[in-house]
Amino acid sequence: MKKAVMLICAAFAAAYGFSAGGMENQPAASASGPATVTYWTPLNANIAKVVQDMGQTENTKEWEKQTGTNIKFQHIPSGNDSQVTEGFNILVASGNYPDIIEYKWIDYPGGPSAAIADGVIIPLNEVFKKYCPNISKMLRDNPDVAKMVSTDDGIYYVFPFLRGLSYKNNMLLFSEGFVIRKDLLDKLKMSVPETPADWYAMLKGFKNLGIKTPLTLRADHISRAMAPGFDSYDDFYIDNGKVHHGAIEPARKAYLETMAKWYKEGLLDNDFFAVDKKTQATKVLNGECGATYAPGGSGIGTWLPAMRKTDPNVELVSAPPMSSKKGRYAKFSKMNTLYSDSGYSAAISTSCKNIEAAAKLLDYNYGTAGHNLANFGIENVSYKMVNGNPVYTDMIMKNSKGLSITDAMSLYIRGHIHGPFVQDQRELEQYYQLPELKDALKLWTRTDMGKHIYPPATVPEKDTGYLASIINNVNTYMAENEAKFITGALPISEFDNYVAQLKKFGIEKAIEIKQTAYDRYMAKK
Repeated sequence: MKKAVMLICAAFAAAYGFSAGGMENQPAASASGPATVTYWTPLNANIAKVVQDMGQTENTKEWEKQTGTNIKFQHIPSGNDSQVTEGFNILVASGNYPDIIEYKWIDYPGGPSAAIADGVIIPLNEVFKKYCPNISKMLRDNPDVAKMVSTDDGIYYVFPFLRGLSYKNNMLLFSEGFVIRKDLLDKLKMSVPETPADWYAMLKGFKNLGIKTPLTLRADHISRAMAPGFDSYDDFYIDNGKVHHGAIEPARKAYLETMAKWYKEGLLDNDFFAVDKKTQATKVLNGECGATYAPGGSGIGTWLPAMRKTDPNVELVSAPPMSSKKGRYAKFSKMNTLYSDSGYSAAISTSCKNIEAAAKLLDYNYGTAGHNLANFGIENVSYKMVNGNPVYTDMIMKNSKGLSITDAMSLYIRGHIHGPFVQDQRELEQYYQLPELKDALKLWTRTDMGKHIYPPATVPEKDTGYLASIINNVNTYMAENEAKFITGALPISEFDNYVAQLKKFGIEKAIEIKQTAYDRYMAKK
Protein backbone atom coordinates (compact mmCIF):
# COMPACT_ATOMS: atom_id res chain seq x y z
CA MET A 1 0.00 0.00 0.00
CA LYS A 2 2.81 2.40 0.88
CA LYS A 3 4.43 1.88 -2.52
CA ALA A 4 1.07 2.22 -4.26
CA VAL A 5 0.28 5.48 -2.52
CA MET A 6 3.71 6.94 -3.25
CA LEU A 7 3.39 5.96 -6.93
CA ILE A 8 -0.01 7.60 -7.10
CA CYS A 9 1.42 10.72 -5.47
CA ALA A 10 4.31 10.76 -7.94
CA ALA A 11 1.97 10.35 -10.89
CA PHE A 12 -0.27 13.09 -9.57
CA ALA A 13 2.70 15.39 -9.07
CA ALA A 14 3.81 14.85 -12.64
CA ALA A 15 0.33 15.38 -14.04
CA TYR A 16 -0.26 18.62 -12.15
CA GLY A 17 3.20 20.13 -12.27
CA PHE A 18 4.36 19.45 -8.73
CA SER A 19 7.99 19.81 -7.88
CA ALA A 20 10.12 19.64 -4.79
CA GLY A 21 9.50 23.34 -4.36
CA GLY A 22 5.72 23.19 -4.71
CA MET A 23 3.13 23.31 -7.47
CA GLU A 24 2.99 25.21 -10.70
CA ASN A 25 0.29 27.87 -10.61
CA GLN A 26 -3.26 26.83 -11.42
CA PRO A 27 -5.75 29.56 -12.30
CA ALA A 28 -8.05 30.40 -9.37
CA ALA A 29 -10.52 32.31 -11.52
CA SER A 30 -10.81 33.31 -15.13
CA ALA A 31 -10.59 36.91 -16.24
CA SER A 32 -14.31 36.85 -16.95
CA GLY A 33 -15.38 36.16 -13.37
CA PRO A 34 -15.29 33.94 -10.30
CA ALA A 35 -14.21 30.32 -10.50
CA THR A 36 -16.92 27.66 -10.25
CA VAL A 37 -16.47 24.68 -7.95
CA THR A 38 -18.73 21.63 -7.82
CA TYR A 39 -19.31 20.30 -4.32
CA TRP A 40 -20.87 16.97 -3.22
CA THR A 41 -22.18 16.80 0.34
CA PRO A 42 -25.10 15.13 2.11
CA LEU A 43 -27.83 17.69 2.86
CA ASN A 44 -28.07 17.82 6.63
CA ALA A 45 -31.61 17.38 7.96
CA ASN A 46 -31.47 20.68 9.87
CA ILE A 47 -30.53 22.61 6.74
CA ALA A 48 -33.09 20.71 4.67
CA LYS A 49 -35.83 22.18 6.89
CA VAL A 50 -35.11 25.69 5.62
CA VAL A 51 -33.60 25.30 2.11
CA GLN A 52 -33.39 22.68 -0.60
CA ASP A 53 -29.81 23.50 -1.56
CA MET A 54 -26.96 24.74 0.61
CA GLY A 55 -26.28 27.35 -2.03
CA GLN A 56 -29.45 29.09 -0.85
CA THR A 57 -28.16 29.69 2.70
CA GLU A 58 -26.83 33.07 3.74
CA ASN A 59 -23.72 31.28 4.99
CA THR A 60 -22.85 29.91 1.55
CA LYS A 61 -23.62 33.21 -0.19
CA GLU A 62 -21.16 34.98 2.10
CA TRP A 63 -18.60 32.19 1.68
CA GLU A 64 -18.82 32.62 -2.10
CA LYS A 65 -18.54 36.40 -1.78
CA GLN A 66 -15.49 36.30 0.50
CA THR A 67 -13.61 33.74 -1.64
CA GLY A 68 -14.70 34.89 -5.10
CA THR A 69 -16.05 31.45 -5.89
CA ASN A 70 -19.32 30.06 -7.25
CA ILE A 71 -20.30 26.81 -5.55
CA LYS A 72 -22.61 24.32 -7.26
CA PHE A 73 -23.76 21.77 -4.70
CA GLN A 74 -24.72 18.17 -5.38
CA HIS A 75 -26.80 16.75 -2.54
CA ILE A 76 -28.18 13.52 -1.22
CA PRO A 77 -30.31 13.42 1.94
CA SER A 78 -28.45 12.59 5.17
CA GLY A 79 -31.20 10.81 7.04
CA ASN A 80 -28.81 8.14 8.29
CA ASP A 81 -25.27 6.89 7.78
CA SER A 82 -26.31 3.93 5.61
CA GLN A 83 -28.14 6.27 3.23
CA VAL A 84 -25.07 8.47 2.92
CA THR A 85 -22.79 5.47 2.42
CA GLU A 86 -25.02 4.14 -0.35
CA GLY A 87 -25.03 7.50 -2.10
CA PHE A 88 -21.26 7.80 -1.74
CA ASN A 89 -20.71 4.30 -3.16
CA ILE A 90 -22.84 5.18 -6.18
CA LEU A 91 -20.81 8.34 -6.70
CA VAL A 92 -17.49 6.47 -6.52
CA ALA A 93 -18.72 3.72 -8.84
CA SER A 94 -19.76 6.30 -11.42
CA GLY A 95 -16.23 7.68 -11.73
CA ASN A 96 -17.82 11.07 -12.38
CA TYR A 97 -16.59 13.13 -9.45
CA PRO A 98 -17.33 16.72 -8.48
CA ASP A 99 -14.39 18.93 -7.49
CA ILE A 100 -14.95 18.54 -3.74
CA ILE A 101 -16.44 15.59 -1.88
CA GLU A 102 -17.50 15.65 1.77
CA TYR A 103 -17.47 12.25 3.45
CA LYS A 104 -16.19 10.36 6.49
CA TRP A 105 -12.99 9.45 4.65
CA ILE A 106 -11.70 7.38 7.55
CA ASP A 107 -14.53 4.94 6.63
CA TYR A 108 -13.43 4.52 3.01
CA PRO A 109 -12.73 0.79 2.38
CA GLY A 110 -9.03 0.39 3.00
CA GLY A 111 -8.83 3.86 4.51
CA PRO A 112 -7.84 7.21 2.98
CA SER A 113 -4.70 5.69 1.43
CA ALA A 114 -6.95 3.45 -0.65
CA ALA A 115 -9.07 6.44 -1.69
CA ILE A 116 -5.90 8.03 -3.07
CA ALA A 117 -4.64 4.80 -4.64
CA ASP A 118 -8.07 4.18 -6.21
CA GLY A 119 -7.86 7.54 -7.95
CA VAL A 120 -10.82 9.10 -6.12
CA ILE A 121 -9.09 11.92 -4.22
CA ILE A 122 -5.73 13.68 -4.42
CA PRO A 123 -2.93 13.96 -1.85
CA LEU A 124 -2.87 17.42 -0.33
CA ASN A 125 0.65 17.98 1.01
CA GLU A 126 1.75 20.11 -1.94
CA VAL A 127 -1.68 21.69 -2.21
CA PHE A 128 -1.44 22.86 1.40
CA LYS A 129 2.06 24.24 0.86
CA LYS A 130 1.10 26.18 -2.25
CA TYR A 131 -2.39 27.42 -1.60
CA CYS A 132 -3.41 26.88 2.03
CA PRO A 133 -1.65 29.05 4.63
CA ASN A 134 -4.49 28.78 7.16
CA ILE A 135 -4.75 25.01 7.45
CA SER A 136 -0.96 24.69 7.16
CA LYS A 137 -0.54 26.86 10.24
CA MET A 138 -3.26 24.99 12.12
CA LEU A 139 -1.54 21.66 11.43
CA ARG A 140 1.88 23.01 12.46
CA ASP A 141 0.42 24.33 15.70
CA ASN A 142 -1.47 21.08 16.42
CA PRO A 143 0.74 18.07 15.60
CA ASP A 144 -1.77 15.64 17.16
CA VAL A 145 -4.38 16.82 14.67
CA ALA A 146 -1.84 16.57 11.84
CA LYS A 147 -1.39 12.91 12.74
CA MET A 148 -5.15 12.35 12.76
CA VAL A 149 -5.73 13.71 9.26
CA SER A 150 -2.82 12.08 7.45
CA THR A 151 -2.12 8.54 6.28
CA ASP A 152 0.51 6.27 7.79
CA ASP A 153 2.88 7.68 5.19
CA GLY A 154 2.22 11.26 6.26
CA ILE A 155 0.02 12.10 3.28
CA TYR A 156 -2.66 14.70 4.00
CA TYR A 157 -5.92 13.85 2.29
CA VAL A 158 -8.65 16.03 3.80
CA PHE A 159 -9.79 19.43 5.01
CA PRO A 160 -11.14 18.12 8.31
CA PHE A 161 -14.15 18.79 10.48
CA LEU A 162 -12.78 19.14 14.01
CA ARG A 163 -14.67 19.46 17.27
CA GLY A 164 -12.37 22.12 18.65
CA LEU A 165 -8.65 21.55 19.02
CA SER A 166 -8.27 20.07 22.49
CA TYR A 167 -9.47 17.14 24.57
CA LYS A 168 -9.10 19.14 27.81
CA ASN A 169 -12.42 20.64 29.01
CA ASN A 170 -13.72 20.54 25.44
CA MET A 171 -17.49 20.59 25.77
CA LEU A 172 -17.89 19.98 22.03
CA LEU A 173 -16.91 16.35 22.63
CA PHE A 174 -19.92 15.74 24.88
CA SER A 175 -23.40 15.81 23.42
CA GLU A 176 -25.51 13.70 25.78
CA GLY A 177 -25.88 12.54 29.36
CA PHE A 178 -28.24 11.75 32.20
CA VAL A 179 -31.50 13.59 32.82
CA ILE A 180 -32.93 13.29 36.36
CA ARG A 181 -36.05 14.69 38.01
CA LYS A 182 -34.39 16.87 40.64
CA ASP A 183 -37.71 17.69 42.33
CA LEU A 184 -38.14 13.96 43.04
CA LEU A 185 -34.51 13.67 44.13
CA ASP A 186 -35.12 16.48 46.62
CA LYS A 187 -38.13 14.64 48.03
CA LEU A 188 -35.82 11.71 48.75
CA LYS A 189 -33.25 14.09 50.29
CA MET A 190 -30.62 12.59 48.01
CA SER A 191 -27.81 14.20 46.04
CA VAL A 192 -26.96 13.61 42.38
CA PRO A 193 -25.80 9.98 42.02
CA GLU A 194 -22.27 9.04 41.00
CA THR A 195 -21.86 5.26 41.44
CA PRO A 196 -24.07 2.23 40.66
CA ALA A 197 -24.89 2.01 44.40
CA ASP A 198 -26.02 5.66 44.38
CA TRP A 199 -28.15 5.04 41.33
CA TYR A 200 -29.73 1.92 42.79
CA ALA A 201 -30.72 3.78 45.96
CA MET A 202 -32.20 6.65 43.95
CA LEU A 203 -34.17 4.39 41.60
CA LYS A 204 -35.55 2.40 44.54
CA GLY A 205 -36.59 5.71 46.07
CA PHE A 206 -38.36 6.76 42.87
CA LYS A 207 -40.20 3.43 42.86
CA ASN A 208 -41.37 4.05 46.43
CA LEU A 209 -42.65 7.48 45.38
CA GLY A 210 -44.92 5.77 42.88
CA ILE A 211 -42.92 6.52 39.73
CA LYS A 212 -44.01 3.92 37.17
CA THR A 213 -40.64 3.59 35.45
CA PRO A 214 -37.75 4.88 37.60
CA LEU A 215 -35.24 4.60 34.72
CA THR A 216 -36.18 4.58 31.06
CA LEU A 217 -33.48 4.14 28.43
CA ARG A 218 -33.39 3.53 24.72
CA ALA A 219 -31.73 0.26 23.73
CA ASP A 220 -28.84 2.15 22.11
CA HIS A 221 -28.27 4.18 25.29
CA ILE A 222 -28.09 1.48 27.94
CA SER A 223 -24.48 0.46 27.42
CA ARG A 224 -23.06 3.95 26.91
CA ALA A 225 -24.95 5.24 29.97
CA MET A 226 -24.65 2.43 32.51
CA ALA A 227 -21.61 0.30 31.63
CA PRO A 228 -19.07 3.00 32.64
CA GLY A 229 -20.20 2.49 36.23
CA PHE A 230 -18.52 -0.92 36.06
CA ASP A 231 -15.43 0.23 34.11
CA SER A 232 -16.83 -1.52 31.06
CA TYR A 233 -16.84 -0.35 27.45
CA ASP A 234 -18.57 -1.94 24.46
CA ASP A 235 -15.95 -1.30 21.79
CA PHE A 236 -12.22 -1.11 21.15
CA TYR A 237 -10.30 1.13 23.52
CA ILE A 238 -6.73 1.91 24.58
CA ASP A 239 -5.25 1.26 28.00
CA ASN A 240 -1.55 2.01 28.48
CA GLY A 241 -0.82 1.53 24.79
CA LYS A 242 -2.70 -1.77 24.50
CA VAL A 243 -5.88 -2.31 22.50
CA HIS A 244 -8.79 -3.96 24.30
CA HIS A 245 -12.42 -4.78 23.56
CA GLY A 246 -14.70 -4.54 26.58
CA ALA A 247 -17.18 -7.19 25.45
CA ILE A 248 -14.99 -10.08 26.59
CA GLU A 249 -13.76 -8.63 29.87
CA PRO A 250 -14.99 -9.58 33.38
CA ALA A 251 -16.31 -6.05 33.96
CA ARG A 252 -18.88 -6.69 31.24
CA LYS A 253 -20.38 -9.51 33.25
CA ALA A 254 -20.76 -7.29 36.33
CA TYR A 255 -22.54 -4.65 34.23
CA LEU A 256 -24.96 -7.13 32.65
CA GLU A 257 -25.65 -8.86 35.95
CA THR A 258 -26.57 -5.57 37.62
CA MET A 259 -28.79 -4.43 34.74
CA ALA A 260 -30.60 -7.79 34.90
CA LYS A 261 -31.25 -7.19 38.61
CA TRP A 262 -32.61 -3.69 38.00
CA TYR A 263 -34.77 -4.99 35.16
CA LYS A 264 -36.21 -7.76 37.33
CA GLU A 265 -36.99 -5.30 40.14
CA GLY A 266 -38.78 -2.93 37.75
CA LEU A 267 -36.22 -0.16 38.12
CA LEU A 268 -35.14 -0.34 34.49
CA ASP A 269 -37.85 0.15 31.88
CA ASN A 270 -39.01 -3.34 30.92
CA ASP A 271 -39.77 -2.04 27.40
CA PHE A 272 -36.29 -0.61 26.82
CA PHE A 273 -35.74 -2.65 23.64
CA ALA A 274 -38.75 -0.88 22.07
CA VAL A 275 -38.15 2.64 23.40
CA ASP A 276 -37.38 5.15 20.65
CA LYS A 277 -36.95 8.94 20.82
CA LYS A 278 -40.68 9.60 20.62
CA THR A 279 -41.58 7.03 23.29
CA GLN A 280 -38.82 8.30 25.56
CA ALA A 281 -40.04 11.89 25.26
CA THR A 282 -43.63 10.84 25.98
CA LYS A 283 -42.60 9.02 29.17
CA VAL A 284 -40.53 11.97 30.36
CA LEU A 285 -43.16 14.60 29.59
CA ASN A 286 -45.92 12.52 31.20
CA GLY A 287 -43.90 12.10 34.39
CA GLU A 288 -43.72 8.33 34.03
CA CYS A 289 -39.98 8.12 34.66
CA GLY A 290 -37.57 9.62 37.15
CA ALA A 291 -34.37 9.41 35.10
CA THR A 292 -33.23 8.85 31.54
CA TYR A 293 -30.33 9.60 29.16
CA ALA A 294 -30.50 11.95 26.19
CA PRO A 295 -28.74 14.55 24.00
CA GLY A 296 -28.62 18.01 25.52
CA GLY A 297 -30.76 20.03 23.11
CA SER A 298 -33.48 17.44 22.62
CA GLY A 299 -33.31 16.39 26.29
CA ILE A 300 -33.18 18.99 29.05
CA GLY A 301 -33.26 21.84 26.52
CA THR A 302 -36.58 20.67 25.09
CA TRP A 303 -38.28 18.84 27.95
CA LEU A 304 -37.82 21.29 30.83
CA PRO A 305 -39.59 24.28 29.21
CA ALA A 306 -42.42 21.99 28.06
CA MET A 307 -42.90 20.38 31.49
CA ARG A 308 -42.88 23.69 33.31
CA LYS A 309 -45.88 24.86 31.29
CA THR A 310 -48.03 22.37 33.21
CA ASP A 311 -46.02 22.10 36.42
CA PRO A 312 -43.73 25.03 37.30
CA ASN A 313 -42.22 23.01 40.16
CA VAL A 314 -40.60 20.46 37.88
CA GLU A 315 -36.82 20.52 37.97
CA LEU A 316 -34.37 18.60 35.82
CA VAL A 317 -30.70 18.03 36.52
CA SER A 318 -27.98 15.95 34.95
CA ALA A 319 -25.29 13.80 36.53
CA PRO A 320 -21.66 13.05 35.71
CA PRO A 321 -20.88 9.87 33.78
CA MET A 322 -21.36 6.93 36.14
CA SER A 323 -18.15 5.90 37.92
CA SER A 324 -17.20 2.69 39.69
CA LYS A 325 -15.80 4.73 42.57
CA LYS A 326 -17.24 7.76 44.33
CA GLY A 327 -15.27 10.96 43.74
CA ARG A 328 -13.35 9.49 40.79
CA TYR A 329 -13.87 10.47 37.18
CA ALA A 330 -15.51 7.76 35.08
CA LYS A 331 -12.99 5.68 33.16
CA PHE A 332 -15.33 5.52 30.17
CA SER A 333 -18.27 7.54 28.86
CA LYS A 334 -20.02 8.51 25.65
CA MET A 335 -17.58 10.95 24.10
CA ASN A 336 -17.15 12.26 20.59
CA THR A 337 -13.71 12.49 19.06
CA LEU A 338 -11.91 15.50 17.66
CA TYR A 339 -11.86 14.03 14.17
CA SER A 340 -12.70 10.46 13.20
CA ASP A 341 -16.38 10.15 14.11
CA SER A 342 -17.05 13.86 14.03
CA GLY A 343 -18.76 14.25 10.67
CA TYR A 344 -18.06 14.85 7.02
CA SER A 345 -14.74 16.37 5.96
CA ALA A 346 -13.83 17.67 2.50
CA ALA A 347 -11.39 16.15 0.03
CA ILE A 348 -10.47 17.31 -3.47
CA SER A 349 -11.24 14.77 -6.16
CA THR A 350 -9.01 13.67 -9.01
CA SER A 351 -11.54 15.20 -11.41
CA CYS A 352 -10.95 18.72 -10.09
CA LYS A 353 -9.68 20.98 -12.87
CA ASN A 354 -9.13 24.06 -10.73
CA ILE A 355 -7.32 22.83 -7.65
CA GLU A 356 -6.30 26.33 -6.63
CA ALA A 357 -9.90 27.54 -6.44
CA ALA A 358 -11.08 24.46 -4.54
CA ALA A 359 -8.17 24.61 -2.11
CA LYS A 360 -8.47 28.33 -1.39
CA LEU A 361 -12.23 27.99 -0.89
CA LEU A 362 -11.72 25.30 1.75
CA ASP A 363 -8.67 26.90 3.35
CA TYR A 364 -10.64 30.09 4.00
CA ASN A 365 -12.53 28.33 6.81
CA TYR A 366 -9.36 27.76 8.84
CA GLY A 367 -8.50 31.45 9.07
CA THR A 368 -10.11 33.86 11.53
CA ALA A 369 -12.68 35.30 9.12
CA GLY A 370 -13.69 31.89 7.77
CA HIS A 371 -13.79 30.39 11.25
CA ASN A 372 -16.21 33.08 12.39
CA LEU A 373 -18.33 32.69 9.25
CA ALA A 374 -18.62 28.93 9.71
CA ASN A 375 -19.47 29.16 13.40
CA PHE A 376 -21.26 32.50 13.80
CA GLY A 377 -22.26 33.70 10.35
CA ILE A 378 -22.15 37.27 9.10
CA GLU A 379 -20.83 39.98 11.42
CA ASN A 380 -23.41 42.60 12.44
CA VAL A 381 -26.14 40.41 10.98
CA SER A 382 -26.14 37.06 12.78
CA TYR A 383 -23.49 38.03 15.35
CA LYS A 384 -21.68 41.00 16.84
CA MET A 385 -18.32 41.18 18.53
CA VAL A 386 -18.74 41.96 22.24
CA ASN A 387 -15.60 42.29 24.37
CA GLY A 388 -13.68 40.25 21.81
CA ASN A 389 -16.24 37.43 21.62
CA PRO A 390 -18.78 36.71 18.87
CA VAL A 391 -22.32 36.95 20.28
CA TYR A 392 -25.38 35.90 18.31
CA THR A 393 -27.88 38.62 17.48
CA ASP A 394 -31.66 38.35 17.61
CA MET A 395 -31.48 37.13 14.02
CA ILE A 396 -30.43 33.81 15.58
CA MET A 397 -31.72 33.88 19.14
CA LYS A 398 -35.10 35.65 18.64
CA ASN A 399 -35.76 35.46 14.94
CA SER A 400 -38.42 37.95 13.81
CA LYS A 401 -39.75 35.51 11.20
CA GLY A 402 -40.45 32.92 13.85
CA LEU A 403 -37.52 30.63 13.01
CA SER A 404 -36.26 28.45 15.85
CA ILE A 405 -32.65 28.93 16.93
CA THR A 406 -31.68 25.76 15.05
CA ASP A 407 -33.46 26.84 11.86
CA ALA A 408 -31.93 30.31 11.99
CA MET A 409 -28.51 28.77 12.53
CA SER A 410 -29.07 26.56 9.50
CA LEU A 411 -29.37 29.67 7.34
CA TYR A 412 -26.36 31.53 8.69
CA ILE A 413 -23.82 29.04 10.04
CA ARG A 414 -22.53 25.48 9.71
CA GLY A 415 -21.07 25.23 13.19
CA HIS A 416 -24.11 23.40 14.55
CA ILE A 417 -23.58 20.49 12.15
CA HIS A 418 -20.32 19.62 10.36
CA GLY A 419 -18.09 20.50 7.44
CA PRO A 420 -14.51 21.55 6.65
CA PHE A 421 -13.80 23.84 9.61
CA VAL A 422 -12.96 23.84 13.31
CA GLN A 423 -16.06 23.95 15.50
CA ASP A 424 -16.13 26.69 18.15
CA GLN A 425 -17.29 25.97 21.70
CA ARG A 426 -18.70 29.49 22.01
CA GLU A 427 -21.44 28.48 19.58
CA LEU A 428 -22.54 25.66 21.87
CA GLU A 429 -22.37 27.84 24.98
CA GLN A 430 -24.89 30.22 23.44
CA TYR A 431 -27.08 27.52 21.93
CA TYR A 432 -27.47 25.84 25.33
CA GLN A 433 -29.27 28.73 27.04
CA LEU A 434 -30.83 27.01 30.06
CA PRO A 435 -28.66 27.12 33.21
CA GLU A 436 -29.53 23.45 33.79
CA LEU A 437 -28.09 22.59 30.38
CA LYS A 438 -24.95 24.63 30.93
CA ASP A 439 -24.42 22.78 34.22
CA ALA A 440 -25.01 19.46 32.47
CA LEU A 441 -22.29 20.20 29.92
CA LYS A 442 -19.77 20.73 32.70
CA LEU A 443 -20.79 17.49 34.42
CA TRP A 444 -20.45 15.44 31.23
CA THR A 445 -16.75 16.34 30.98
CA ARG A 446 -15.98 14.48 34.23
CA THR A 447 -14.51 11.46 32.50
CA ASP A 448 -11.11 9.99 31.61
CA MET A 449 -12.45 8.68 28.31
CA GLY A 450 -10.02 10.89 26.40
CA LYS A 451 -7.17 8.65 27.60
CA HIS A 452 -8.84 5.55 26.17
CA ILE A 453 -10.31 6.57 22.81
CA TYR A 454 -9.05 4.54 19.88
CA PRO A 455 -7.54 7.04 17.40
CA PRO A 456 -8.29 7.28 13.67
CA ALA A 457 -5.80 4.56 12.80
CA THR A 458 -6.47 2.69 9.56
CA VAL A 459 -5.82 -0.96 8.80
CA PRO A 460 -4.19 -2.27 5.59
CA GLU A 461 -6.60 -2.76 2.71
CA LYS A 462 -5.95 -6.51 2.75
CA ASP A 463 -7.40 -6.72 6.26
CA THR A 464 -10.39 -4.41 5.92
CA GLY A 465 -12.87 -6.99 4.63
CA TYR A 466 -11.86 -9.56 7.23
CA LEU A 467 -11.98 -7.04 10.06
CA ALA A 468 -15.36 -5.69 8.93
CA SER A 469 -16.78 -9.23 8.92
CA ILE A 470 -15.54 -9.88 12.46
CA ILE A 471 -16.89 -6.59 13.79
CA ASN A 472 -20.26 -7.09 12.11
CA ASN A 473 -20.66 -10.56 13.64
CA VAL A 474 -19.48 -9.35 17.05
CA ASN A 475 -21.77 -6.33 17.13
CA THR A 476 -24.81 -8.30 15.99
CA TYR A 477 -24.21 -11.06 18.52
CA MET A 478 -23.57 -8.54 21.31
CA ALA A 479 -26.78 -6.63 20.64
CA GLU A 480 -28.89 -9.79 20.61
CA ASN A 481 -27.38 -11.50 23.62
CA GLU A 482 -26.81 -8.54 25.91
CA ALA A 483 -30.52 -7.74 25.60
CA LYS A 484 -31.24 -11.36 26.56
CA PHE A 485 -28.94 -11.17 29.59
CA ILE A 486 -30.62 -7.99 30.80
CA THR A 487 -34.18 -9.28 30.36
CA GLY A 488 -33.34 -12.64 31.91
CA ALA A 489 -34.03 -14.59 28.72
CA LEU A 490 -30.40 -15.74 28.97
CA PRO A 491 -29.01 -16.46 32.45
CA ILE A 492 -25.80 -14.69 33.43
CA SER A 493 -24.30 -18.15 34.02
CA GLU A 494 -24.02 -18.34 30.22
CA PHE A 495 -21.64 -15.38 30.07
CA ASP A 496 -18.51 -17.52 29.62
CA ASN A 497 -20.13 -19.35 26.71
CA TYR A 498 -21.12 -15.99 25.24
CA VAL A 499 -17.50 -14.80 25.42
CA ALA A 500 -16.32 -18.05 23.85
CA GLN A 501 -18.58 -17.44 20.87
CA LEU A 502 -17.26 -13.90 20.45
CA LYS A 503 -13.77 -15.37 20.35
CA LYS A 504 -14.89 -17.86 17.69
CA PHE A 505 -16.05 -14.92 15.63
CA GLY A 506 -12.46 -13.64 15.79
CA ILE A 507 -12.66 -10.78 18.26
CA GLU A 508 -9.12 -11.52 19.51
CA LYS A 509 -7.81 -11.42 15.95
CA ALA A 510 -9.61 -8.10 15.47
CA ILE A 511 -7.83 -6.76 18.54
CA GLU A 512 -4.49 -7.82 17.02
CA ILE A 513 -5.29 -6.06 13.75
CA LYS A 514 -6.35 -2.91 15.56
CA GLN A 515 -3.21 -3.06 17.74
CA THR A 516 -0.96 -3.19 14.68
CA ALA A 517 -2.81 -0.25 13.16
CA TYR A 518 -2.58 1.66 16.45
CA ASP A 519 1.18 1.04 16.72
CA ARG A 520 1.70 2.33 13.17
CA TYR A 521 -0.42 5.38 13.95
CA MET A 522 1.54 6.20 17.08
CA ALA A 523 4.84 5.78 15.22
CA LYS A 524 3.88 8.47 12.70
CA LYS A 525 5.95 11.62 12.87
